[in-house]
Amino acid sequence: MRPTTISFHEDDDADATLLALEAAGHHVERARERFLGEDDDEEVVFLLLTDAGPDEARRHVVGDGFVVGPA
Repeated sequence: MRPTTISFHEDDDADATLLALEAAGHHVERARERFLGEDDDEEVVFLLLTDAGPDEARRHVVGDGFVVGPA
Protein backbone atom coordinates (compact mmCIF):
# COMPACT_ATOMS: atom_id res chain seq x y z
CA MET A 1 0.00 0.00 0.00
CA ARG A 2 1.33 3.42 -0.92
CA PRO A 3 1.38 6.16 1.73
CA THR A 4 -0.91 9.17 1.64
CA THR A 5 1.02 12.45 1.32
CA ILE A 6 -0.08 15.65 3.03
CA SER A 7 1.62 18.94 2.10
CA PHE A 8 1.86 22.00 4.37
CA HIS A 9 3.34 25.47 4.14
CA GLU A 10 3.28 25.91 7.92
CA ASP A 11 5.47 23.81 10.19
CA ASP A 12 3.04 24.14 13.13
CA ASP A 13 0.13 22.76 11.05
CA ALA A 14 2.26 19.78 10.00
CA ASP A 15 3.23 19.08 13.62
CA ALA A 16 -0.38 19.30 14.86
CA THR A 17 -1.59 17.00 12.08
CA LEU A 18 1.21 14.51 12.79
CA LEU A 19 0.14 14.35 16.43
CA ALA A 20 -3.54 13.95 15.48
CA LEU A 21 -2.78 11.10 13.07
CA GLU A 22 -0.53 9.34 15.59
CA ALA A 23 -3.20 9.71 18.29
CA ALA A 24 -5.63 7.99 15.90
CA GLY A 25 -3.19 5.07 15.62
CA HIS A 26 -1.60 5.85 12.25
CA HIS A 27 2.06 5.64 11.31
CA VAL A 28 3.40 9.03 10.17
CA GLU A 29 6.74 10.15 8.73
CA ARG A 30 7.78 13.79 8.36
CA ALA A 31 9.92 15.41 5.66
CA ARG A 32 10.91 18.86 4.38
CA GLU A 33 11.43 19.80 0.75
CA ARG A 34 12.35 23.04 -0.94
CA PHE A 35 9.51 24.51 -2.94
CA LEU A 36 10.38 24.48 -6.63
CA GLY A 37 8.80 27.66 -7.91
CA GLU A 38 9.80 31.07 -9.17
CA ASP A 39 11.64 33.21 -6.64
CA ASP A 40 11.14 30.62 -3.90
CA ASP A 41 14.73 30.00 -2.88
CA GLU A 42 13.81 30.16 0.79
CA GLU A 43 10.39 28.46 0.64
CA VAL A 44 10.04 25.06 2.26
CA VAL A 45 7.16 22.60 2.02
CA PHE A 46 6.53 20.31 4.98
CA LEU A 47 5.33 16.82 4.07
CA LEU A 48 3.70 14.06 6.05
CA LEU A 49 3.53 10.49 4.77
CA THR A 50 0.98 8.29 6.51
CA ASP A 51 -0.66 4.89 6.27
CA ALA A 52 -4.06 6.57 6.70
CA GLY A 53 -6.16 6.63 3.55
CA PRO A 54 -6.83 10.03 1.94
CA ASP A 55 -10.33 10.39 3.43
CA GLU A 56 -9.13 9.42 6.91
CA ALA A 57 -6.13 11.76 6.63
CA ARG A 58 -8.39 14.70 5.66
CA ARG A 59 -10.35 14.26 8.90
CA HIS A 60 -7.16 14.91 10.90
CA VAL A 61 -5.61 17.77 8.90
CA VAL A 62 -5.00 20.90 10.95
CA GLY A 63 -4.77 24.22 9.10
CA ASP A 64 -4.23 24.41 5.37
CA GLY A 65 -2.77 20.97 4.74
CA PHE A 66 -3.37 19.57 1.26
CA VAL A 67 -3.95 15.83 0.99
CA VAL A 68 -2.29 14.65 -2.21
CA GLY A 69 -3.29 11.01 -1.88
CA PRO A 70 -1.11 7.97 -2.39
CA ALA A 71 2.32 8.97 -3.70
